[in-house]
Amino acid sequence: MGTLEISETIFLRKESAELKRPVGLAGNMLKNWKSSSAPGLSLASGAVSTTGLFSLLGIALFIILLATPALNSQTREFRDDLGHRVRLVSSPRRIISLAPNLTEILFALGLNQEIIGVTRYCDYPEEARNKEVVGGLVDLNLEKIRSLDPELVLGFRGNPRRVVDRLYRDRLPVYVFDTGRTFDDLFNLILRIGQLTCRQEQAAGLVSDLKRQVQSIETGLPQDRPGKKVFLTLFGQGSGLWTCGGDSYLNHLLERARVENATSRLKGNWLVYSREKLIQDNPEMILILCRSRQDFDRARTWFKSQPAFEKIQAVARGSFFFLQEDQFSRFSPRLVQAYRELVKTLYPELRVSEK
Repeated sequence: MGTLEISETIFLRKESAELKRPVGLAGNMLKNWKSSSAPGLSLASGAVSTTGLFSLLGIALFIILLATPALNSQTREFRDDLGHRVRLVSSPRRIISLAPNLTEILFALGLNQEIIGVTRYCDYPEEARNKEVVGGLVDLNLEKIRSLDPELVLGFRGNPRRVVDRLYRDRLPVYVFDTGRTFDDLFNLILRIGQLTCRQEQAAGLVSDLKRQVQSIETGLPQDRPGKKVFLTLFGQGSGLWTCGGDSYLNHLLERARVENATSRLKGNWLVYSREKLIQDNPEMILILCRSRQDFDRARTWFKSQPAFEKIQAVARGSFFFLQEDQFSRFSPRLVQAYRELVKTLYPELRVSEK
């Protein structure tokens, strides 16, 4: 997806009760001016007192100017990863998330009460299941999104561009993120969401904690010996061997864990890998992302049942390892826990600290 050719300014219309009252007072004063019986303001004779008129206008102007700085001081402008400008006039209190990882970050920042809509795939934490559903990742319900009257909609590049463009045209407050590749990208994502939602302090604290965890996990990792060659696959996603390419954040995790990803030379995030290439690569370990142990058992049985795979080191040795798909498939704070599980799987001899 390319960047948008035309940038639009999107306003989050949020007026505070304090600002409405003085402006309304000035309006009422002007509205009732003709009926005023105050000295110098009477129109009974058809004459207008200059002194009274300027006094009234002065009061109204004072009230309006008093309110204006407060409004301007709340205005914050951002530019999303599609190039659109988003202007926030206050802290958004009605937020819709169009991706599970974004939902998890919002909850991690303590924004449970502000979340009013999520996708059907947003199932973590448990509270996310109780939110209004606005569709899936690609089959979003535009009418539902509009009806919820959001003050901020968070999306990602995996959402269909035509849907995102429609939300832009409808002048909904949409902010779209790129898909990250590294821990630094994840930390930056958390900090940016913290800015959008006025939770900068919570975001900074979360990032600091996650960085400490990563540092602790990597204590004791081998620095000099060559890493094992591993093949990571996603089980149950149709025909073919789905694996992660060199542009994926899972490849980043494998590299940080000091192992060689057999498919790192391939461009892209997720792609189908041929059996012939797998045989040629001859990995020492096969890591299988599954939703359950039952799925893992089926995947392992399938690999062992393929005569062409008998000479692959991992198959011959029975070196198959289960990884929780849900945990590894979310670019969220839980990715650090996924990294911990990966290191424990790759190096069972190491004592990897828990959180």
